[in-house]
Amino acid sequence: MKKIFVALAMTTSAFAAVTAHADEPGRHPFYAHAKVDLDQARWLIDHRPGDNWQMGRSEQVALREIDLAARDVTQLGLDVGKDMFRPERADAHPDRRGRLHDAAETLEKAHQDLAHEEDDPRVRGLQRDALRHVDVALHATRDAIREAGY
Repeated sequence: MKKIFVALAMTTSAFAAVTAHADEPGRHPFYAHAKVDLDQARWLIDHRPGDNWQMGRSEQVALREIDLAARDVTQLGLDVGKDMFRPERADAHPDRRGRLHDAAETLEKAHQDLAHEEDDPRVRGLQRDALRHVDVALHATRDAIREAGY
């Protein structure tokens, strides 16, 4: 009877350890934050009031790169066991300086979130790709700011 109880206790603790590791709240929280920041930056660049506005080439490049980065970040989060579909809040808060300035600030926050050291060697390449896409989007957004004369 005592052996059965010990075996049951060991099995229960092993199961608890495995399920706890699947989505540790403290591990890799930055991917979810980066995804929300990318979504916010995309909205800021894509959304402009008025009917006579035409999106410039730099804004188009920024949107394409943000979409690629968001795809990579979502995959990163899933690969490390995060729930990438749970609602999160963006790190940056628009301050009415202008949508492109706010988008640039939000992309900087996404870069900071993604630049944390990754301990899983399987996803480091994907992390580098996501960072590269964010950096290209940030550069294109800054170009759009200059083109708009802000």
